[in-house]
Amino acid sequence: MTAWIRVFPGSALPGRLTAEDVEYLDGALRNAYGVFPHDPATGLDLARTMAASVLNRRGLDAATLLRPFHASPNSDAGEIRQTLDALAVAIDRIAVDGG
Repeated sequence: MTAWIRVFPGSALPGRLTAEDVEYLDGALRNAYGVFPHDPATGLDLARTMAASVLNRRGLDAATLLRPFHASPNSDAGEIRQTLDALAVAIDRIAVDGG
C-alpha cells in the first residue's frame, strides 16, 4: 500500500481513508506478518483487530468487511497464512477503492 501512495499520492484514496490510515494499515500488516511465524493465529487476529479499528473509525462496516478473514480454531498454519494473505489483498483494495 505504501508504494502505491508514493506513486499516486492521494489520487484515488476514498474520502473516508486518509494516507495516514493506509500507512497504519500497512504497518499493521507488517507487524502481523512478523508475529505470524511464532503464533499464526495471533498474527491474523492482530491484523484483523488493527484493520477493524481504522475501518470502524472511518465509518466502514468492519465486521462485514473482515468477516471472511477469520480462521477456525482447527485451522493449520497454512490455512491461516492464506487467510492473512487474503486479508492483506482486501486491505489494499479498501485503501484504493474504499471498500
